Amino acid sequence: MKRIKLNFAVVAFFLGSGAALASSTQKIANVKWGKEGTTYTPVTGAYICNASSNVCTRTYPAGQDPNTNPDNYISQELGNFVQ
Repeated sequence: MKRIKLNFAVVAFFLGSGAALASSTQKIANVKWGKEGTTYTPVTGAYICNASSNVCTRTYPAGQDPNTNPDNYISQELGNFVQ
């Protein structure tokens, strides 16, 4: 009887662990791009947005290149981009 209880406990543990791993969300990183003139470049370090009403940076989903598809950005900062 003790062995059966132990087997059930082990099976329950593995099923619970597998369900927890399978249901965990995979975080996909977003990418911040700086706008220099008419082109976007990935922000790789420190940058400044000097006061202006122009688009300074925009954050896009990973895998989206705003130079080919500038729609559907997540957030933006206004100013003149300097990196």
